[in-house]
Amino acid sequence: MKLEIINTTVANNYTSTAVASTVTAVSYKEDGKDAFVSAGDGKVLVLVVDGVQKDLLAGKTYDVKDSYKIQPVRITRIGGPSAAPWSGAKEDEKATYYFRQSLLVDGGKIVDDASVTDTIQSGSYDEKSANGITIHADGAHFNGILLDNGTEYEIKNSEFFAYGDGGDDLAGWGASIMADNKSKLEIKDTYIETTGAIRCGLYVDNTSVADVKDTVIYTKETLDTYEEFANLVPAMMKRVPFALGMEGTVRSLNVMADGQGIFKGSIIVSTGWGAISCDSGTAYDICGTYCLDCENVLSGIGGLEIAQEGKEYTAVKEVNGKKYGFTVCGSGYVTYADSGVHNRYKHVEFYSPDYIQIMGSGRSGSTYEDSYLYAEHTAFMTQQSAGGTYELIGTTVDTTDALLQIKSGAANTGFSNIILDNSKINFSGTSTRTKDGILVELVESDDAGNPGITTYTINDKAEEAAATSSTVADCHATFKNGTYKGDIFNCIYNYKQVLNAELENADLTGAISSTTAIHVDLEGNVVPNGTVLNAFMGSKEYDHANYNAEKGGQNGDCLIIGRFCHTPAPMLNNPINVTLKNSTWHVTSDGYLNSLTADSLADIQAKAPVSISVKALVIAGRSYKDGVYTEGNVTITVDSTVIEVADNGIADAGQTYGNVAYTFCAANENGEFDSKSVSLKRQNYIDGNLYFTMLPADGYEIVSVDAKGGSIQKNTAVGELAIYDYTLCPNEGSASMDVSITVKK
Repeated sequence: MKLEIINTTVANNYTSTAVASTVTAVSYKEDGKDAFVSAGDGKVLVLVVDGVQKDLLAGKTYDVKDSYKIQPVRITRIGGPSAAPWSGAKEDEKATYYFRQSLLVDGGKIVDDASVTDTIQSGSYDEKSANGITIHADGAHFNGILLDNGTEYEIKNSEFFAYGDGGDDLAGWGASIMADNKSKLEIKDTYIETTGAIRCGLYVDNTSVADVKDTVIYTKETLDTYEEFANLVPAMMKRVPFALGMEGTVRSLNVMADGQGIFKGSIIVSTGWGAISCDSGTAYDICGTYCLDCENVLSGIGGLEIAQEGKEYTAVKEVNGKKYGFTVCGSGYVTYADSGVHNRYKHVEFYSPDYIQIMGSGRSGSTYEDSYLYAEHTAFMTQQSAGGTYELIGTTVDTTDALLQIKSGAANTGFSNIILDNSKINFSGTSTRTKDGILVELVESDDAGNPGITTYTINDKAEEAAATSSTVADCHATFKNGTYKGDIFNCIYNYKQVLNAELENADLTGAISSTTAIHVDLEGNVVPNGTVLNAFMGSKEYDHANYNAEKGGQNGDCLIIGRFCHTPAPMLNNPINVTLKNSTWHVTSDGYLNSLTADSLADIQAKAPVSISVKALVIAGRSYKDGVYTEGNVTITVDSTVIEVADNGIADAGQTYGNVAYTFCAANENGEFDSKSVSLKRQNYIDGNLYFTMLPADGYEIVSVDAKGGSIQKNTAVGELAIYDYTLCPNEGSASMDVSITVKK
């Protein structure tokens, strides 16, 4: 039998996303005979051919082997993206999210007229569980099983296949399995495979918990046409944000708000962007649970298949009696944390061509215990973080360029920490920006801005920097109980920011210094200021959106993001404080420090003559006077001269997700600047506003606050944003906001 789709009527027709999911009527031919179906009020049509969901699009033709059905489905979830400041779409032009699914279980009950159960093949299911089923979707943003409103459900021994783009992986639109609104989900012995941009295998939101055991989640990208790539709304979620310095169009899973994902004995792989991901989570301080909790999990960016005898793979793991072979390739990160969430990883194997993990926004945290991590670029990166901490215990990391890159500076202030305890860091491969590997680097952020920004202009100007009173909170790097090799650098210059490096029962070989840094390309050549880096936007000429294509694909610009080369230089706004406790530092090159504290001068050693300049030297509790001190091959010059800096009053500054700059300036009632009188606890949010709390220093009182270019309102937000007192909202068309804070003692 031949089925021909002639024409459709849709509720929304302004985007390809809406056209595929809001069909209310269809004219078609069945073996040449005309037919017509209308959905009825509050419903849309879903096509099922031989048990597989298909797209109802004009011009499509399907060969029917056994049967087909065009089923009216009641829409119970209608939504859409909030007006993210970078999307550019007018409110009445946004895609409308009409959720359609194989099975909807709401409040523990199956919603029959909202479920397309003809797509559920084999096995059995009811309102509490599904066993041995197969769901196959061959069309865009069609969900598999959707659990809502406190549903408790078990899925085991099942298979899910979904081919075609998702609608929005921040909303779960198109996910194979979705748990929302306090639902409890158990997944066991299951295989989930999706092929399509922003189409998650699993989505968890709003206090729901997914407990996943012995399961494989494999998400693959599709080779969209340029038109398909460009038209999907919201466009900013079609690909990984350019600011992260990678490519990719799909995340294997997403845990949102105060949801929780627990994974054991599983494999999670994405071909590009992210594997074990969370986004816009609720802070651990609020919800008290780990967002991602992983044990005995193999995860990475690359390809996955049933392992073939004699074929070499990056890693092999057996799940449910099947041996899978994983090969690292593509582009992306393995896992993520933001908004103050905490993640825990134990006995995991993670592999990435770019990053193992990225943390941003909020005081997030991640702990790795007895794990193996492999990154072909930089293992960890933080941006706009407010005290986020990586802790590695008994863990081995193989990386090429760096262990941790902390991005900060005037536009995107951030401060982060790392703790290594009895861990091993190996630098292998070929790096174009470092000879010995970088353990920790605090760098001027080249974050291009919000997720919608697709260009960044190189602007390395350390030589123009002047001493400033504007500060960002300290960063801390602690190395315990082990032997470590690599460099530690601080090249911040727009603000003053301290990097504290502490060794405890440890041995370190490497350079530690304040530096200047410049961008280099993949061959190690300097990238001149003014060079514009472009995100991959698809290729109209070759009509595709494949960043791995031989022609018209990735031009490499994204890989220059975060690629710095350091040169030791006298300290300006970039102090490093080094403390050795029962430890030894084997110095490999000259360096500039703010302070150096050790048990003995003999703890600072070098194979060849080196010089270290410091502002303060403390040995065995004794402070050394200005002068030159030599021990073996190490010469330490102490010069405590301090550059006097006039207070500029800036207590905080940055930019919103809408790229609106903001500055908080504090002064007393006489107009005298006092930047230290107030500090801010704050968070940028995707609505384009800044959420913040002002914290007066001891003995100070805030008298008044005035804003120009924006307005300050009492915060009424809930969830992760509820901890802040105020919201700073830009005025329409405003490029900057200036907040004046008047204080008194």
